[in-house]
Amino acid sequence: MKWFTEDNLDLVTLYFGEPDSTGHKYGPESQERKDMVSQVDRAVGYLRRRIKENGLESTLNLIITSDHGMETVIKENEIYLKQVQNFSFQDIKFELLDYGPNGLLVPKEGRLEQVYQTLKNAHPKLHVYKKEEFPKRLHYANNARITPLLMYGDPGYLWVLIATPLPFQRLKVQFNKGEHGFDNNAMNMKTIFRAVGPAFRKGLEVEPFESVNVYVLLCNLLGITPEPHDGSLEVMQPMLADSSNAGTGDQLLLHATQCSGCRGLYMGCPPLLGESNSSEIMRLCQNNRFGVSICHLISEPSWCMGGHVLKLPLQCKG
Repeated sequence: MKWFTEDNLDLVTLYFGEPDSTGHKYGPESQERKDMVSQVDRAVGYLRRRIKENGLESTLNLIITSDHGMETVIKENEIYLKQVQNFSFQDIKFELLDYGPNGLLVPKEGRLEQVYQTLKNAHPKLHVYKKEEFPKRLHYANNARITPLLMYGDPGYLWVLIATPLPFQRLKVQFNKGEHGFDNNAMNMKTIFRAVGPAFRKGLEVEPFESVNVYVLLCNLLGITPEPHDGSLEVMQPMLADSSNAGTGDQLLLHATQCSGCRGLYMGCPPLLGESNSSEIMRLCQNNRFGVSICHLISEPSWCMGGHVLKLPLQCKG
C-alpha cells in the first residue's frame, strides 16, 4: 500500500497465474480448481481489506478482470488428423498444432487447395478456413504472420497430430482436462470484470462487453491519451460515476506558485473533470491525494486549450 500512500503511483498491475494452471491440469469443474478459485478470492479479499485500512477507498480504483475462460475437454473428443482420409503431413511445409484448439498450417507449394479440400469436411467439430475466409468477427487473420490455412475446434474438442505408436508419435507429456482458445462466443470462454472505487457507480450490472475496451477505460481513468486501439470508451461510460465528461479528453493542469516550501504537482489527474466537480478536485487536494499537506486556490480556475484543460492555480506546501 506504500506504493499509493507514499510513492503516489498512478497505476499498479498484479497478475495471478491461477486458477489458469489448475484449470488446465484438472479441468474447470474439478474440486482442485474450485479450491484454487477460493484461494485467489482470499487474496483479492486481503487486497480490498488493506485498501480500506489505509484509507484509500475514496481515491483508489480497483479493477479485477482476466484474459479468458476455461472449457472442459475429455480425451474421447480428441480429433486425430492422421486418421483423416487422404491427409498426409508430406503435403505440409509448416504446422503449429497440439497447442490447444487452434491450429496453423502452411501447405507445400501447389498443395494448398488439396489440403484444404481434404480437411474442411474431415470432422463435424473441426473448422478449417483459408486465411482470407476466416471469420472477421474473430479479429485474427489480418496479419502477415498468419498462415494460409487456419483451424479451430468446437468447445471441448482438440486434435492430435498422429495416432500411431511411439517412437513416431509426438510425445504429449500431459493431457490437459481444461483448455481455452475456443470461439469467444462460447459462454465458457467469457471472463469477468469487476470494478470498485470513486470513478465507478455502485451496485451496477452492465451488459457484456469486449475486453479490448478495458484499455481505453484505463487511459481515461489515468487522464492520458490512448494509442490507436479498437476499443470504445462509449461502451464503458454507463459504469462511470460521472459519465457526462467521459471521453472528452478533459485534464487537470495543477500549478504551484514559486515560494518557499511549495512544489509542482503531477499534471494528469484526476480524470473526468468538469466545471461541475471542481470542488471535488479541491477536496482531493485537501485530503492529501497528491502528497502535499496544504493546497488552496490563489486565483480563480480557468479553462484553456479549447475548454478541455482546467487550469487550477494552487499554492501547495509539502
